[in-house]
Amino acid sequence: MTSREEAKEFELPIRNFHKKPFDEGTLTKLELYRGYLREWLPTFINNPGIKVLQIFDFFAGPGSDLDGSPGSPLIAIDEVKSALIKNGRFDTPRVDLHFNELNNTKEAALRELIAQQPTGPSNMTSTVTRMLFKEAFLSLVPRMTGEVANLVFLDQNGIKQVSRDVIERLASLPRTDLLFFVSSALVNRFKRLPEIRGCVPIADDDFERMRGDNVHRILADAYRRWLPMTSGYFMASFSIRKGANVYGLVFGSGHPLGIDKFLRVAWKKGGDANFDIDNDGINPLEPKLFAEMDRPSKLREYENELRNAIICG
Repeated sequence: MTSREEAKEFELPIRNFHKKPFDEGTLTKLELYRGYLREWLPTFINNPGIKVLQIFDFFAGPGSDLDGSPGSPLIAIDEVKSALIKNGRFDTPRVDLHFNELNNTKEAALRELIAQQPTGPSNMTSTVTRMLFKEAFLSLVPRMTGEVANLVFLDQNGIKQVSRDVIERLASLPRTDLLFFVSSALVNRFKRLPEIRGCVPIADDDFERMRGDNVHRILADAYRRWLPMTSGYFMASFSIRKGANVYGLVFGSGHPLGIDKFLRVAWKKGGDANFDIDNDGINPLEPKLFAEMDRPSKLREYENELRNAIICG
C-alpha cells in the first residue's frame, strides 16, 4: 500500500475503541470536556437573557466503553442534571442535548443507554439522530441563533470533517463555543501529501517546523487562519500524547471569558498538553515556590493574549 492510499484510508478510520476500556489519552480528552461543561453550564443557566442552552455532540458514539465508563453523551447528561439540580431555581432555561452518531450499531446502543438513565429535570431534553455529519450540522445550525447559548463538540475521526466553512459558520454565531478533536499525528505523518494539505490550513513554513511533539500546537494555531481578521474569536489547544503519537483538542470561543475558562480547565491537566511539551520541567503535583515558575510557556502566552483582548475590548 502506498503512502497516499494509506492516508486516504486513515482519514476516516473505523474506531472501535468503545469495545475496550478507554485509554489514558481518551480519558484525558473526556475529562477536559467534562471540566469545560462544568464551567459553561452555570454561566448560561444563570443568564436571564438565555432561554435555551444547547449541547451538540455530532460524533457521539455508543455512550460508553467496554467497562461502562461514560463517553461524551453520558458525561453531558450527567453534568446537565447536576447543574440544573444544583441551581435549584424553577425558572432556569431549558437545556437541549443533540447527539448524532452515523454508525447504526453505535446509534442503537446510545439510544438504549440513554433510555436506561434515571429521569432528569423536566427542562432537560435529549435527541439522537443518525446522519452524516454535514447533513446533521446543516439541519441544526438554524437552531443556534436567537436567545440561546451553544456548545458544539466535534469528536471527529481524522481531520477532514472540521472544514473551513464549519469553523467560519460557528465562529460567526453569538454565544457559541466549539471544542473539536484532531488526529494531528496524521498530519505530521503524511504532511507532504496534497490530500492532507487540502484538509488543514497549514503553510509550508509550518510543515518545516513540525515534529512529532509540537504537531498539534502548530496545527491548532493554523486554524486561526480560517477566521475572519475582524472576528474577535479566540482559540486555544490541548495536545494529548497517546503512545508515540500526539493528537489533541482545539477550543474556540467568541468571548474572552470562554477562553479563560477553558485555560483554567486545561491548566489542571498540565497547561496545554498532557506531557512536558516545552520541557519546562513542571510537575503539577510538586509546585514550585513561585507560581509564575509553574505556568507553562504557552499558557503564559495565552494569558497575555487574553489580558490584551480584555483591555482593548
